[in-house]
Amino acid sequence: MDEKINREKTVCFTGHRSEKLPKGDALERLRLRLADEIDKAIADGYDTFLFGGAYGFDLMAAEEVIKKKSLINLQNPQLIRLWAIIPFEEQAVRLSVADHERYYEIMPMCDEVITLNTRYSSQCYAQRNQYMVDRSNRVICCWNGQSVSGTAQTVRMAQKQSLEIINLYE
Repeated sequence: MDEKINREKTVCFTGHRSEKLPKGDALERLRLRLADEIDKAIADGYDTFLFGGAYGFDLMAAEEVIKKKSLINLQNPQLIRLWAIIPFEEQAVRLSVADHERYYEIMPMCDEVITLNTRYSSQCYAQRNQYMVDRSNRVICCWNGQSVSGTAQTVRMAQKQSLEIINLYE
């Protein structure tokens, strides 16, 4: 395990890509619920947040954690850490122009960026998902219940380890 991560204080995010996320007002409600769950996690003592660098829910979650990092509660200051767990070096190449820009705005604000593979392989996303689950105690996800997806795979991994799973999908 990574000695820099205290699993008991770590949350990971998993969720669908942009095309499977809700649109319009429903997307804004999802973002508000996500921000609320991050606040709850911080109140529960979680201080490290892992995301997988994919477009959609992952980037949204990272943006919300970054917002929380910039707020300081003077009565109870807390260090909030954001870690990007990237499955392979060229992952960002596959992003749209808009998501590519978001990705490169987020990466410098991460406390750690861990790249698991130099090149794409058929197993690199599963390795990323397992890495995050193995180091987390809580999972915040946006999963529509579809059984064949990376999000479903990550939720199953978390269930096998009896992690707390919070699903924000409506």
